[in-house]
Order: sequence, then structure tokens, then C-alpha cells
Amino acid sequence: MVLAGVGVAFYLFGLYSYPRALWPSNVLRGLGDSIRSAGMRDDFGRLVTYPGKIERPCPAQAEGTGVILAIGQSNVANHAARRVTTRHGDRVLSYFNGKCHISASPLLGATSDAGEYLTMLADRLVDDGVYGTVIIVSSGIGGTPIARWQRNGDLNAMLMATLRDLSIRYRVTDVIWHQGESDVANATTSEAYTAAFASLVASLTENGVNAPIYTSVSTRCGISWNADNPIARAQRSLARDKRVHVAADTDALLAPEDRDDTCHLSESGQRKVATAYARAIRNVRNAP
Repeated sequence: MVLAGVGVAFYLFGLYSYPRALWPSNVLRGLGDSIRSAGMRDDFGRLVTYPGKIERPCPAQAEGTGVILAIGQSNVANHAARRVTTRHGDRVLSYFNGKCHISASPLLGATSDAGEYLTMLADRLVDDGVYGTVIIVSSGIGGTPIARWQRNGDLNAMLMATLRDLSIRYRVTDVIWHQGESDVANATTSEAYTAAFASLVASLTENGVNAPIYTSVSTRCGISWNADNPIARAQRSLARDKRVHVAADTDALLAPEDRDDTCHLSESGQRKVATAYARAIRNVRNAP
């Protein structure tokens, strides 16, 4: 009974600490990565190498080439249940640090070494004829609040460096911003979240990214959660900017079985989120 109680206590504290990137969750994530993966990481925890990556020449960007920049926290990074590989070979690639690889989980440029939905999303865009080729630029960092992504934040500086490298070859056609759980945990106000997002968007624009931005209502992580929270309200309001489109309310979209650990995406969750973003991108591109 004592051991069972200790186990429950550690589980509950893990749910508390994960979205806040607190000890011990941050230590355990790093330890798990080092045990599971032979890949190398940078100071942000991003994968910069990983065994088995298949490099391909980076294609020139044509009219039918989509370049998707994906930023935010763990649910847009390599923290999902199922690793996936594109069904389209050279037509769906990931880009990092000047090189292209056939898109396969985990994607270079983001944290952790598990699965992701971006490859599924790209496959769907090719299936639907939205793009003939898709280049994924994965830059999600697990456990990060929006303050780190706004102007003068450390992840904003990382992102601008990523964009400078990317701009040598590509123009971003779509931005995915999938984040929010950490700010619920940190009790960020709606006003602070909205201001930080505006700052992030302004810095993207100043660095040549004028593409549509697809967001989500994503605030649920763990068992103690209120749907009507300040971050969810802020995220629903972001579409007042005509450039911003709320692609999915993942708080409402995802059933319990769509989450692998009450926070991160299971395979069914990956598919649902990929489908939602693909639909939003298709609708915006097809709009008169």
C-alpha cells in the first residue's frame, strides 16, 4: 500500500511538473532521451542528428511547394506516441540546418525522439492536391511558455536564426503555432498571452514571414483542468487578426484515448490533429 501511494504521488507530481518544465520532469525527459536515442542535441534540446535519416537534395521551391514552419511546445514536436514515415518519399521532406531528409519521426529541429503529426499533415496535403511537395521545418520545444517565444525571448532568437538559414532556399507558406499548456500551468493571463503572441507574429513579419498562421486551442495537460481558462479564451480570440486561423480546438477535439498520457498525442490524436490542420490549410488556400 505504501509503495502504491508513493507511485500515485509521483504520477500526480509528474502531471504537475511536466507542462511547467520543472524538476524532476525536465531531468527525466533528458535522461530518457539520452537512453533511447543515439541522436545529438543542441542547447535547446533539439535533435540535430539522428540515426537512419535519409538525406535528399533540397528541391527548389516551385508554385506547388509548401513550406510549413511548426513552432510551439511538445504537442507540435516529437513527443507523440507513434513514429511515422511519409508515404510520399521525396515529395515530403524535413529541413534542418541546410539539409533535407525524407520526413520521418523524430524530426530534426524539435525536442524528444518519439512521434509527431507533421508528417501525417504533410502527407494529407499531398494526397488532397494542396501541394505537390511539402517541406517541414519542425522547431517545437517541449514545456515552453509563450514568453520564451516573444520578442527578446531565447526561443525567439533561436527561431530568427532558423529563419535566416531557411530563407536562403525557401519562403514559408504556412505557420503552425501549437502551444498553451505551459501557460495554463503558469497562470498566464489572457492579456499577457495575447500580447506575447502579437510580439511573436511581429517578429516573424519583420523577418520576412507573411504566411497564414494556423493556431489551436491547446491548453489541456493532465487531469486537473478547466476548459474555460484564460489561455483558451486568449487562443480563441487570436483569429481577430485575419492572418490567423484557429485550425482546431484540441481541448474539445481529443477524447481521452487520443492522448497517450493525459497530455501528449496518441496515434489517433496525431491523426485527428493532422486532419484538422490540413483542412484549415486547404480551406484558406482555396478561399476566393
